[in-house]
Amino acid sequence: MPAALLTMLIVFSSTQVSTAALEDIKPRPQQMGSLAVTPVVVDGALTLVMPDNPNVVEAYVRDEAIAQFTAKMGIPLTVVPYSQWQGQGYALWLGTPQRFPALVDSLLDSQIPGMGVLTHEEEYQLLVGANNTFLAGYDHLGMEWGLFSLLELMGEVFGQTTIDRAYVRDWPDFPKRVCTVNSSVRIQSQYDYCDSLFNWAYACKMDEIEWNDPDGGHAVRSDFALSHALLLRAKLARRGQFLTFGTDQTALRVLEKCWQEGIPIIDMPMTVGTTQFSPVSYGITVNNGGFETFTGNIPNGWTMYPTAGYSLLSRDVSYKHSGSSSLRWYNMSSGYELDRTVHQRMHFGANRLMRLHFWYKTSSFHGRLRLLVLGDEPINNHFINNRIGIPTTTDWTEGTFVFSTYNLDTASIWIGPEEYSSGSLWIDDVTIENVGPMNMLRRDDTPVEVYKEPGHILMTEGADYTIVETGATNYDRYITGPRISRVSGGALAVGNQVSLDWYSAIQYQGARETVCWSMLEPLEYYQDQIRNLDSTLAPNGIKIHINEVSMAGYDQGCTSRGLSPGQLVGSYVDQMYDIVQARRPGMFVRSYGDAFDIWVKDNRAHPITTSPWTIGSLPELSPYVEIMMMTDYSTNFDSSFAYMNAQGHNAIMSYYGASSIRLALEGAEAAHRASNCVGFEMYDWALGNYIGLPEFASMGWNLGPYFIHEPVRYTVRPDTVFLTAEMWSDSFAIPDPIYITSKLLTFRFSPGGTWTTIVPTASGPRFYTSQLITPQNATSLEYYYTATDNRDQTRRLPPEAPTRVFSAVLPAASSSDDARVRIDAHVIVPTIDGQLITWPPVADADSYQIHKAVPGDLSRREQTLVATVPGDQTQFYLDPELFGKLSADELIVLPLVNSAASKLVIPKN
Repeated sequence: MPAALLTMLIVFSSTQVSTAALEDIKPRPQQMGSLAVTPVVVDGALTLVMPDNPNVVEAYVRDEAIAQFTAKMGIPLTVVPYSQWQGQGYALWLGTPQRFPALVDSLLDSQIPGMGVLTHEEEYQLLVGANNTFLAGYDHLGMEWGLFSLLELMGEVFGQTTIDRAYVRDWPDFPKRVCTVNSSVRIQSQYDYCDSLFNWAYACKMDEIEWNDPDGGHAVRSDFALSHALLLRAKLARRGQFLTFGTDQTALRVLEKCWQEGIPIIDMPMTVGTTQFSPVSYGITVNNGGFETFTGNIPNGWTMYPTAGYSLLSRDVSYKHSGSSSLRWYNMSSGYELDRTVHQRMHFGANRLMRLHFWYKTSSFHGRLRLLVLGDEPINNHFINNRIGIPTTTDWTEGTFVFSTYNLDTASIWIGPEEYSSGSLWIDDVTIENVGPMNMLRRDDTPVEVYKEPGHILMTEGADYTIVETGATNYDRYITGPRISRVSGGALAVGNQVSLDWYSAIQYQGARETVCWSMLEPLEYYQDQIRNLDSTLAPNGIKIHINEVSMAGYDQGCTSRGLSPGQLVGSYVDQMYDIVQARRPGMFVRSYGDAFDIWVKDNRAHPITTSPWTIGSLPELSPYVEIMMMTDYSTNFDSSFAYMNAQGHNAIMSYYGASSIRLALEGAEAAHRASNCVGFEMYDWALGNYIGLPEFASMGWNLGPYFIHEPVRYTVRPDTVFLTAEMWSDSFAIPDPIYITSKLLTFRFSPGGTWTTIVPTASGPRFYTSQLITPQNATSLEYYYTATDNRDQTRRLPPEAPTRVFSAVLPAASSSDDARVRIDAHVIVPTIDGQLITWPPVADADSYQIHKAVPGDLSRREQTLVATVPGDQTQFYLDPELFGKLSADELIVLPLVNSAASKLVIPKN
């Protein structure tokens, strides 16, 4: 590098441009723009000016600012109370309007529309001036979100901290952006998981954590679990984030097995043996269950949907468990996402408990085996839906699963590899068996009745038969492995035929247990949990964890009430709500939505006798309960929101992280159309599935389109007004084209002007420019922008336009003021050689200003200044590392001589 250039860089490094960072702020601000091309350079420590005698919130924010800026700059902030500040050093003024009026006055002085007026919760306003940065937050979180955005405007040039001259006015579209954390904190790895998600959500400007920890309501916890839960709780309190806590597990495990719902099993045939009763076959035969006959490669009696899956099937006569052949899936690809199971519709008979028995073999198989019993109507009327892991390579292995037909007599059995599996799988010898009694409930509302056949004569327990537990554990009112035996001298003889009516507790999805919606004991336990939870962690709200509800209204305790399944669930949840309110009146409560939404598609009521089964549930529920609407459950999200709204309930749009981010976007668009949607929530269990959290949080803050616009300020009267704005929308990591379909500028000159709307001209990627001829009598200009993207999302800038618009004073023309003439006459378009620009010398030039501007548009020269060099230098090196996105071909050179130099206006902010 030439010595002259090196000297110039050293002398003028304080006026170099760092990488523009407004585009880096996420979530995207509602209103933002540059104030000058040249950044501020902070020489040494930054001074933090806050109100005197900080309150608790201000102390928290102060400590957060010190930690963040020390990490960013390498040196701690110098904290000075406002009453003691005397202009020392470059300062960051930080506070709220109520506590720091002088800060608000400084924002008002900018005359940028909306600055100095904070009206939204979590709103922050940020203005980076030449001597001070002003950051006001409406509240605790507003100040913190503003700090995060300010950090995005900071860079480093030659070891010095730079802050881009910009302003931001911002608040979230939705008052709730919720990150769900599903974990206990019993061990260090669980704590680390929770802590990581808490921090991740905070960095994404999410204002609520929904923490579902089943240990939260326990009266006794380990020292580690309690102390680390309190650490996490304290962290949220310092940050000002809302904590909603879920402690019940009604969709996973019940505390006592006897609390489960009893499914009636009627007329189970059995034979009286010497030592115990034995089940008798129902006489149900699976058509071609041994896969002995095929038409081509398709087994007779079995079907697939979609039919494209038939290409994966073959008849295998070499490998079979018995008979002459078996069914094989081969050449499977893990990229195939559609169903691969074979299925057949069968008549089972109602109120029966059966076992599906089969044999399987694998070779280089990766995936899981899917076992499903599905009702005819409506779709997804699950009797059971299991996905089980099996060995990669194994010889013939026995497989079974138990299911009930409930009160329907016809269903379809589905068996085969789940979607995304690969390798080879063989199935053979599929049969149906009478499983006999198991998981027997022994409550008053779940009686056991034995009838001697023929004649259907009721026998007496204790006199004619006994029931004892053969399992490893004895439970109250619940028998895992019942053995029924005749009593010697009773009415039953060995060899008699009997039928058994009883109630079974059914697990579904392999592990989930049910709850009886009419028992008092689970509610009493829940009351204890809420009391314990409130005493220790004192959450701000409660999540009622009712989801994937199964089996409602089968045992006598429920059927005797005359309520529909939906009404039973709704009344139960309402009692849980009442328990919360009794503990702390007015406490916020949210519940899962799939038990209340009539548009739910994965209903799991096992099975459904009314469609949808949820009808009647929501009217039972207090209107103060917020409903969690799930994108992967609703068949029509707009209708789901409308239904909740009609019933007087607010709702929150939720997204399951393991599903496609496209579902989140579809939910976000529906949420913007719904007047009763109050927020966004992301939930999952695996940390890796939260990779889309920043994009999801951005959708809940500002869905777009977005603007960056530098409000115009004029030093001299312009003949032509140049207005430029950057407009775009985000893809949110979805590989679909996203673009602006409509961009409008609406303006009027005063006095006497009328509002006129024009279409700006594209002047670069995402940039749009308009040229307006200034009327001779005009003293001011008002204007605003409107943009619409191809998702039909429309925004305005300023956001409140046309109520609030940009305005610019147009200085009066003066014949004695020759500054504009002199400047226009001497503007130089330099020669460009890579990053080096040069220009011919101008006689008597005191210095040269380099501007980012078009020739003829230096009426805003205080905003466009890049650097100033001495009059004896006629070259400037544009270092890409220093100037970021600024290109040499965007620069012009203005020589300053005599009167022109004396008439320059120096920026005051």
